[in-house]
Amino acid sequence: MGFFNMDERKESAHAGIMDSIIGEKAKFKGEVLTSGSISINGEFEGRVNSEGEVIIARGSKIHGDVRGASVIVSGSVDGNITATQNLEILKTGRVHGDLTGGKIVIEEGSSYQGKVNVERRKDDECQEPSL
Repeated sequence: MGFFNMDERKESAHAGIMDSIIGEKAKFKGEVLTSGSISINGEFEGRVNSEGEVIIARGSKIHGDVRGASVIVSGSVDGNITATQNLEILKTGRVHGDLTGGKIVIEEGSSYQGKVNVERRKDDECQEPSL
């Protein structure tokens, strides 16, 4: 057993709370709808829609749109990504598509091509100070 790098530590920290996992040797085509979290470690073509966290692991390949509460990308995505909360592209992540999220972090060393749209949630809006 070797030492984990930063991406592996981040992914393994979430591994214990995953509701669904697509294995690294799996190739899946279609649509995934889940109210929980999902980790994609293999190849997926289609649409992912999760009310929870979506982790796209290093070495994985997604061809299609991804939507989740929080999305972490260490692999490759050819499609649009929407995160209602946080969207993070780690240094090993590669994305070709538009990004939409409440908070977006793109690490140095990652690759990204597309448009970025940061949307404030209503509960994050600044309130006028009362006098």
